Amino acid sequence: APPLFGSLLLTAVYLSLTLISEAQSAFCNKEFIQREVKATLSQKAVLSCEVADTKTEVKWYKDGKLLTSSKTIHTESKGKSRQLVIDSVEQKDVGDYICEAGSEKLAFKIQVAGCGGDQCGCRRQKL
Repeated sequence: APPLFGSLLLTAVYLSLTLISEAQSAFCNKEFIQREVKATLSQKAVLSCEVADTKTEVKWYKDGKLLTSSKTIHTESKGKSRQLVIDSVEQKDVGDYICEAGSEKLAFKIQVAGCGGDQCGCRRQKL
């Protein structure tokens, strides 16, 4: 076979392998994701991840329960970016979050800065 055909074949095989390896994971750049977010009460908090395909839809869960948009929480999809936005963090927003795309899941955690979980609410009430 002429050299040109061989290089085209190699390129096609390389592209196929690249597409297959990327298709195996719904999420990309996982190592750059901020999994633990320290938020400040009444301030905005954003959980963010990147999907491999712009068409990928994700579901967000808090403590195992599916989240739906409300006055204070909404989701954003821009290109490959998927975000869960909490406009004004409250004590009840502290917890474990999951972003799910198909059968894959990414775990996140929101903590309130300078607060020891549920004790924070107790301390405020005693003051």
